[in-house]
This record gives sequence, structure tokens and C-alpha cells, in this order.
Amino acid sequence: MALLLCIVLPAETSWGQQGGVPLDQREVLEQILTQTYYPSIVGKHAMGVGSATEIRRAGIVVVVQRPGLAASIDRLQLASTEVHGLESSLYRGHKDYEVPVGERFYVFSVTVGLETVTFGLLSARGIAIGKSSSRVWSAVTFYFPQQVIANAEKDAVFHAIDAWMVPEGRSAGAGTTGTPSAPAPVYAAAVPVPAGPPANLTPGMTREEVIKAIGTPQREVSFQGKTLLTYPGMVVVLEGGKLTSIDQAGQPTSGNAKVAIQSDPVGADIFMDGQMVGQTPSIFDVPPGDHEIKTQLAGYQDWARQVHVLAGSTINLNAKLEKK
Repeated sequence: MALLLCIVLPAETSWGQQGGVPLDQREVLEQILTQTYYPSIVGKHAMGVGSATEIRRAGIVVVVQRPGLAASIDRLQLASTEVHGLESSLYRGHKDYEVPVGERFYVFSVTVGLETVTFGLLSARGIAIGKSSSRVWSAVTFYFPQQVIANAEKDAVFHAIDAWMVPEGRSAGAGTTGTPSAPAPVYAAAVPVPAGPPANLTPGMTREEVIKAIGTPQREVSFQGKTLLTYPGMVVVLEGGKLTSIDQAGQPTSGNAKVAIQSDPVGADIFMDGQMVGQTPSIFDVPPGDHEIKTQLAGYQDWARQVHVLAGSTINLNAKLEKK
């Protein structure tokens, strides 16, 4: 009698499944988050050269949108905040600094757990605590239902994160797509100009009233009695502490110039005429005339230049910082 051998091959397993059971999509979600926030490389170079807070490769900078986060001076005592919806609490580490709305941080790590997404953060500027000034560290852990993480429901995840911090140059209401976006070296991509100025802004409003009405600005610069609050597609101009005009061309006055400044290493505080205006790399508006541009970074000598700017011009500066 002939023996009939029958081999039954299993149906082809589709991508994302194994043995008929969907694979956990945490790795997919972590990849999306990593591509979106493009973590910086932080710390010492080979052979111990550099400082623990040195930004070796600058990635996306996020801007804090709500109070309730904490930071610490010592990375070994990292202030770790857990976030459930709009509620937060410190669960580990030292709270040396209560992070205010508008504070800027480099993202240096993104990790996804069974029900959590955790960001490692390093402040984009030196912060005065006690008698010293240094960058501060923070970890923020967002909690989600396990099914949200397992199914890589990125829209739900981004919505929760946006309530607390958003990439610089994008408002919390703009939405995050998860599309890979390496940072521009000096300034972010242009944002469409809105059709008209916000109806809730009126002449005479104070800085606090403006921020309450339309949110934290991307950048704030004060000089010669004026304060410029930069938002996507417009600049709100205050004189004597009161709103006087709104420029939707992105320029406070047609006669202004631009200064674009980078530094090596990046992350240095920028001062214009003694007023702090941001951190490197950055680009900002200046009135025509003579100005002193200075950068400061812990562990490095101050760098300063006297510049004469003409109306409508752009000056590019590259500060090569030397160790003390």
C-alpha cells in the first residue's frame, strides 16, 4: 500500500502578526516618537572630553505648555514627573526647579513601556539656582491605557503630550503628524500666515493679558523700550508694557534687520545689549544700528561681538566657544 504523505502549510502570517496574535506595536510607536522629537545627543565626548550637559548634536527643542513639571541639577537625582491626563506629580528624584510655562528643553531620550511614554529632558539654557547657574534635568512619564500603547495609537499619544509640551515653532493646537523632521540649523520652517489678527487682542493689553489670550510666544525679545512677542505668522509689539501693534508679516517694523547666530557647542545663552534673547542656534530681529551680541555657556569663555546692522539686512554669526 502506498503511503500518501500530506504536508499542510500554514497560511502566510501577515505583517504585524505572529501565530495569529497581533504583535505589540510599542516599537513602532517609539520609532514614530523618536522621528518626531529627534533626540539630541548629550554628554561628554570620547575620552571624557566635554561636560555632562554638553549638546553634542542638537535635536528638537520642546516648549513647556503647563505648570506642574519638575527638574533637578543632578542627573543622578533626576526629577521624574508622572503625568495622568492633566494631572502631574513628582514620583522620584530631587525637585530643584519648578518648571514654568514657556521653559525650553532639549529631548535626549524617548522610551515606550507597556503603558508609558517617557521623555528625558535637558534645559536649553542655564538656570540660576542658589549661587550658581546650570542646566537642569527632567524626566516626564505619560501614562496611557495599555491598549493605546499596544496599538500604537499615535494621535491619542500626541494629543496627551501636546497638552504639556510641544516642539518649538508649533502651537499645541497645530497637531503632530509623526512625520520625521530633523531640526533646521537656525530656524524652523515657515508657518502659514493667518488671515487676520486675533480678535481677542486689543491695543493697551499688557504682556500677561496677551499671553493669557493667545498663549506663550515662540520667542520674546526686549530692547529700547519695546517688547516683541513672536507667534506663528505674526509679531505682537508692546511699548511701555502695553500692546501697540501687531505685525503679520513677521517683522515688528519694516526697517529691522535679522541676526542669525550659531555656536560650537550649541545651547549657549544669547545676549543683545545686555538683554537675554534666546539660546543658540537662533535667529532674531534687531533694529538697525550698533549692538553688542554676546554668548555665555557654563564652562566656556564668553564670546562677544560688536555689530553694525543696516535696515533689512541679515547678519550670520558663528561663535566658536573656548573652554575656560
